[in-house]
Amino acid sequence: MIRNIVFDLGGVIITLDRQACVDSFKKLGFKDFDDILNDFVQDGFFLEFEKGSIDAVRFREIICDHIGHSVKDEEIDSAMGDFLSDIPVKRFETLSKLKKSYNIFLLSNTNPIAMDKVKDIFSAYGIDMNDCFDKMYLSYQMKMVKPNSEIFLKLLEDSGIKAEESLFIDDGEMNINTANLLGFKTLHFINGIDLDREIEKFLNEQK
Repeated sequence: MIRNIVFDLGGVIITLDRQACVDSFKKLGFKDFDDILNDFVQDGFFLEFEKGSIDAVRFREIICDHIGHSVKDEEIDSAMGDFLSDIPVKRFETLSKLKKSYNIFLLSNTNPIAMDKVKDIFSAYGIDMNDCFDKMYLSYQMKMVKPNSEIFLKLLEDSGIKAEESLFIDDGEMNINTANLLGFKTLHFINGIDLDREIEKFLNEQK
């Protein structure tokens, strides 16, 4: 029986616009930003940022170093925010409905600049992001990232839930593979499917 649902954030709850982010950084002068920005697994200093190995101040410094001149913090943060598009209204409805019957968690590779933007998007709909989840597990705070198994194991240890009683939803195949190996039930979100319908269908089949 499913008692818990663990959501990924980017690409699942919030839609991503990689090209918009890349274009914004190119306008700032970072011509090859697309080499380190991936929809699923980041690389280089971006990965270090999401692992919490460097903070936002250092991240912005590295951006400026690559560009070759100083750029305002708010310009960098705005370009970063362009990676995050919007949240379908139906997704809020699904989260609210599910929270009445299941423990709802968030497990995300993310960073503090992105999270500020995400919280603003939730707030724009009049919703406190914290109210949507029993707990949020964020890579930069945990100092670990998906698809490494340690971040999943840490979630299980901290929350006290069992993998076999949990549905994990993610758009990254490697993340899904790790969750499967650890005993989670999984739902691989692929662009084009009706996620809210697929979640409802999956949960009905588990009853």
